[in-house]
Amino acid sequence: MFLKKFILGLICGIALTATTAVYASESIQAYLFPAKIEINGQSKELSNEYKVLNYNGHAYVPIRFIGESLGLGVVYTDSLEPGKVISIMNEPTDVDETTKKIWQIQYQLKIEQDQASVKRLLGEPTVVSTDQKQELVWRYDISAKSNYKFMDLGQGYNIDISALEKGDLGAQLFINWSEVERIMLIDLGYKQKSWIYHYFLSPDNSGINLME
Repeated sequence: MFLKKFILGLICGIALTATTAVYASESIQAYLFPAKIEINGQSKELSNEYKVLNYNGHAYVPIRFIGESLGLGVVYTDSLEPGKVISIMNEPTDVDETTKKIWQIQYQLKIEQDQASVKRLLGEPTVVSTDQKQELVWRYDISAKSNYKFMDLGQGYNIDISALEKGDLGAQLFINWSEVERIMLIDLGYKQKSWIYHYFLSPDNSGINLME
């Protein structure tokens, strides 16, 4: 009940004191609004990456911050097929290990995350190597059959589509690391029903597309 009142209060049009103007690509003018956030009666401190905005008397809060504070996963994708999508989802329960790992990768791995947090989430990588640019790459073979062997085509890393199609792999993840050991690129391939999907995340773009 408190949360509902809180959200409704944010949406209500209240005359707010304007501070710094922020201009978006569509030429909307908004203002920084130094509001405190409380969720279920608990005060939540916004980090520097998150801001609350006032636009036309309405308060706009960062959806990732709110969602994750409520125990939800939030992911933004900009794919050719589904287009721009903000997806909010509970962690699935009563599912197989592959489905759980796919959710964790999509909803809990982020650019600039460190290696320790990735290991806490996914465990040790299957293989640690470098790509053609000599950048550090971790590979996770998720739900792989005991006789699975990765085919190295000598072209850097490539998701093993054939193994996904045959069911020799549940999913395969590649993580590229920066020189300061922060996530720079996430590449995930997985099979869902009869389709192979490619989920990718970089500082510049993200998406989920069908793989051919």
